[in-house]
Amino acid sequence: MKKLSAILLVITISVASCATNREKESGKDNIPSLEPPKALDDDWSRWLVGNWQGIAKSDFGEHKDWAKGKCRLNIELALNGQFLVRKGQSRIISLSDEYIKQLKWQHLSDSDIEKMRNSSFESMEVYTIDPKTGEITGYLFDSLRCIAKGTGKREGNKEIINWVWSGQGQGSSTRVTEKISDDRFISTEKYTMPDGSAMEDKAEMTRN
Repeated sequence: MKKLSAILLVITISVASCATNREKESGKDNIPSLEPPKALDDDWSRWLVGNWQGIAKSDFGEHKDWAKGKCRLNIELALNGQFLVRKGQSRIISLSDEYIKQLKWQHLSDSDIEKMRNSSFESMEVYTIDPKTGEITGYLFDSLRCIAKGTGKREGNKEIINWVWSGQGQGSSTRVTEKISDDRFISTEKYTMPDGSAMEDKAEMTRN
């Protein structure tokens, strides 16, 4: 019974907090409204929902195609349609000879390099549209223990999100997602590291 009471208390505090914020914004002194914002129902959000698969490649500075991988995305609406949740999985399919030479120069063993060659990667993004500003806002988490906060906008057939990385990751990035058709998009992300070095990832995705 105590556990149930504690859970109900947390829920009540959460609801009251959101409702109080909305009351302050409206300047009214009556009972707070529990009515949520309108669920995401824009063309872009509806189009993105579904399962996607594709090929990704990465350039680091002058090193072209140093890593290539296959990737999958599942994008769905969550929390009563208030957020888009994007879950990604990818695995490396090739490393460039130049990159492997660099790894050996760093004294990595053949078994370590083989483990890297067969490694996989996961990520999760949760984002929405700020009802007051129309700006995209969200967070990204990945299996390298990186965390990023993103803000952005949509312009025609493009979505542009700027990410600031923390946790295991550092620096910033800008991702441009371009809708090519109902069943295809291209995503390009350019990273700037704290030391000024640059990396660019590009993925071409098709709907399953």
